[in-house]
Amino acid sequence: MSRMSEKQVFSALVRRFCGRWMFCLLLGVGFLIFVGDVQATIPENVTPGAVTTTVVPVIPAVTTTDGLLPIPVEVPKPRTNEECMKCHKEPHLTSGRLDGSLAVLQVELEPYKKTLHGMKLECIDCHEDAASARHCRSGFQKVNCLACHSKIENLFPFGAHERLKKKNIRIPKRKMVGDSYYKSKHGKALLEGKDNAPNCYHCHTRHYVFGAKYKQATVNRANLTETCGSCHKERQISTLLEHVTTFRLEAHRKGDMSFDYDRGNCIDCHQGEAVHGLKVNEAPCARCHDTKIKVKGVALVGLGPFHLYPNYENQYSVWCLRNFYGVLVLLLLVGAGCVLFLYIMRRSADHYRKEGGE
Repeated sequence: MSRMSEKQVFSALVRRFCGRWMFCLLLGVGFLIFVGDVQATIPENVTPGAVTTTVVPVIPAVTTTDGLLPIPVEVPKPRTNEECMKCHKEPHLTSGRLDGSLAVLQVELEPYKKTLHGMKLECIDCHEDAASARHCRSGFQKVNCLACHSKIENLFPFGAHERLKKKNIRIPKRKMVGDSYYKSKHGKALLEGKDNAPNCYHCHTRHYVFGAKYKQATVNRANLTETCGSCHKERQISTLLEHVTTFRLEAHRKGDMSFDYDRGNCIDCHQGEAVHGLKVNEAPCARCHDTKIKVKGVALVGLGPFHLYPNYENQYSVWCLRNFYGVLVLLLLVGAGCVLFLYIMRRSADHYRKEGGE
């Protein structure tokens, strides 16, 4: 058996010495860490050696039924408008509807604060379930304006009237329109579940609700043509011939100077059909332009709202009238052109005659 050299013996002694001391060092460090953790879990008011019970911290309930990451069920405090705007100020914030269309969820805070609702209400007063931490992923219920503007119960948001009382908000009787609205054509269409049936926000918008006296209101007299025309596109007046035909409304002033016959104000003629089913003024249009009304026993056949249907299929007489006006306008234009042409020719002839004579 060969003997190890001096160098090999020294290396073996070093490895054996370092291995033993390293093991002892690691064992000591682990013991100190364990003792420190035990001391940290002992409350300050408990003396060493006393029998203690382990206090388990309460973990908030989480929801994982949808397969998403666990999140708190409720936010500890109600959300303010400013907190809602942290997300809803983004112009590209959208959400998909069941019909495949996109809903724009952006709301401009400063314009909203100037509205009838924004001056006194918070976002969660209408979107009360938006205080949940899950609404950004699971959505929330549709707000029914009649929860506040009617006496109908069990509409969302629930308990709306009690919430208004706490804020000392009283809605005037003229704006409690629940019963009358469902008697109008708009309300009946909504109850029947018809496609494209109008809701409150189709006329008043969802968030920027102003009184009719304000210029920026969608129901202001000056904006009614655009507001009503957004749904009733077939009744919009766009061509020159339609303008000529509807100009006959202006001529009604000769028969009744007390009323302003404005063809741009849809409400005056269609009150009761729109306007929550209410009569808003003493517009005399319905006295003649309603085929169901009889004057002295004679039915006013053919005197419907002809200015809205200048076509062959619906009202033949109005279609003929529109074409007559169209031909008349063309003849007037051609005649004016001929007179102008003759006038120019005559002046030119006089000019050359004078030059020739000189």
